[in-house]
Amino acid sequence: MAELQHYGNAAKELNISQPGLSHAIHSLEKDYGLPLFEKTGRNVRLSPYGLEIKKYIDVILNNLDELEQTISDFHREDKIIRIASVYPLAGSFIPELIQSCSAKFPFAIYNGMTPDILHGLENMTYDLGFCSGQPSSELFEYYPVQKSYVEIVVPKGHELITKGTFNFRDITTYPQIFFTRTSPMRKLQEQIHKDYQISAAPACEAEEIEVILNMIEHGFGISVLPYLDIFKNRNVDVLPLSETKWESTFYAIRRRDGVRSHGEKTICSQIIHNSKRDRLKF
Repeated sequence: MAELQHYGNAAKELNISQPGLSHAIHSLEKDYGLPLFEKTGRNVRLSPYGLEIKKYIDVILNNLDELEQTISDFHREDKIIRIASVYPLAGSFIPELIQSCSAKFPFAIYNGMTPDILHGLENMTYDLGFCSGQPSSELFEYYPVQKSYVEIVVPKGHELITKGTFNFRDITTYPQIFFTRTSPMRKLQEQIHKDYQISAAPACEAEEIEVILNMIEHGFGISVLPYLDIFKNRNVDVLPLSETKWESTFYAIRRRDGVRSHGEKTICSQIIHNSKRDRLKF
């Protein structure tokens, strides 16, 4: 009525009878105890009271529209599995895992550090996370998916290849490529060198693993790194160690309770199947 300012046109737009619309308006005015409309010839317009009340009605209707849109988005989001992964697993492990599910469902993959992923799982930003180390919170359940070992990454054809097995002290004479001090991986490298009581000054540094691999490929040095699946797709060699004290396990993590999307259920079933097949305990 406020938009069309005409009983007949408004009734037609609402697909109700004109007497039915008139009765509805009178009921509203009775409930509020105020005249909402006033006549202007054959038309009507909002009264001063109606003008003020309509401001609040507009807010309510806009919020209702937003609520319906949000609910519609929720229905679409329920079909999307939101996966967050630490970088070492994002390159090939996650795509291969999803491919092994033999099911088609939309998904989104995000990269991050373990603390950020756990926070995102807790506040329901992500459905499934792949992290290094077990979570301490009882909010989560977790499954081991892959082990990682420290190895030496060298350019293809490097002279160390001819030595067969060797220990960490054998590499101290070669230029070392480190992560920058702002990278969490730098602490791991430093801890490894400390554990094996060897010293090596960085010949160069980089923030990202991709950059370090590029520098190794171009002969700038070698690097002590946890083994990653992406190494097999690069022009580098990964050398076994005769001694090793360090190993780590990556875990698939999700909230212990909550609504599960079809995609999440499918992937977790595959993870459990792989864990049993590979005899990884969880």
